Order: sequence, then structure tokens, then C-alpha cells
Amino acid sequence: MDFERLVNLIVEEVYKKLENRTEEIFNEKKKLVVLWEDSLEKYKEELVKEYDIYSYEDGIKDCDTVVVSKLCLRGLANLANGMNVSNEERFILKMIMKGKKVFVINSGVEYKRYSKTAPKILYNKYVEFEEKLKDYGVEFIDSLKEIKQFKDIGKNNIVKEEISEKYESCSEKSLELRNKKLIVESDLRKLYKKDMKEVIIDKKSIITPLANDFIRIQKLNIKRV
Repeated sequence: MDFERLVNLIVEEVYKKLENRTEEIFNEKKKLVVLWEDSLEKYKEELVKEYDIYSYEDGIKDCDTVVVSKLCLRGLANLANGMNVSNEERFILKMIMKGKKVFVINSGVEYKRYSKTAPKILYNKYVEFEEKLKDYGVEFIDSLKEIKQFKDIGKNNIVKEEISEKYESCSEKSLELRNKKLIVESDLRKLYKKDMKEVIIDKKSIITPLANDFIRIQKLNIKRV
């Protein structure tokens, strides 16, 4: 066998292995970790084609996607404030920090059960916690099917803030939030500009205590229309 033919055979073999490895990588499922869920059957029914699905255990250090099936009052407050008192909460915070996609099932969010009985000020406090998590990139969803609608995002997309179309600035010195029924601190902090003087809201809009504090500190005028 001459040298040139031997080289060609080696090159062909290397190409075959590279093609096989590329196909394996392309077809490799991503890892989805579910927290605080007794059964994974419904997750496997909906998402098994896209993900390898696991229940959270202490040994799990990383994944591509997190689904939080239940979120108690303490857990919501801790995560919103960047704190943790359990391995599960620590894991969720680390995944958020790594830019991984985190989903929370709305039906499992405890504070929402008390919308008709809780004092409005206290309930709005937890609404603010939820808004903070959304600012961190966490998605609150009603069904597992919604997970398929989201593409993976990287760190650059986490850092970038996008302003919703419903927030329209009337001028450099005023901010219009008439389309929001509940005004939370994160709305104001996200859109605040140094020379802003006025926030325009609906007559029936509710301003949370933290948002009121922000308005007072920044010396903003509230105009209800």
C-alpha cells in the first residue's frame, strides 16, 4: 500500500467519525430538571422528545432547563431577593445566574391562592416578588406546552433588557403606564431616566408600597388620567 493511499484512508476514517459525532451531538437531548414534583409522567408525555427529564436531587449540579412545579411564600421571597435556605433554592439561583431557562408553573405558586382573602398590600408584595423573578428571566407559565415556545437563551440575552410595547414614553420627562393595572417598583426602576419628572397612570391603577417608595425617593409626580 502506497503512502498517499494510506493517508486518504486515514482521512476518510476521521471524517466518518466526525460526521457520526456531529450527528450524535445534534440529536442529543437536553437535560430538564423538575423541582418539587412527585410524578414526572405528565412531563414525559409533553417533553420527552426534546428533553431527558429528571427530578431534582442533591447530586445534580447543572442542566439546560428548570421547571419549578411548586413555589411557596418563603421560596418566592427568597429567590426574588437572591437568597436561599435550601439546596433546591440554591440550585434554582445558580441556574438563573448561569443563564439557564427557568419556568414556574402558575398553578403551583402559593400566594396566588390568596388573591381574594389576603390584605391588598401584602398580596401586592408577592406580586412584586414575582415581577422581580420575571426581570431575572424566569418565565411563569400555565402549561408545559408553553416550554416548547421558548428558545434557549444565553448570558447576553439575560443581561439585555427589553421594554414591552405597552410601556410608552410620552416624552423625555414623563413615563406613561396607563395600560398597567398594578404599578410595581421593577416597572419604574427599569424605565426610569435621570431627568424624568412624571409618571402617567390610569385612575384605577394600584401602586405597590415599594413603587411608592421609589416615586418618593426619585421625587416623581403621579398623574392619574
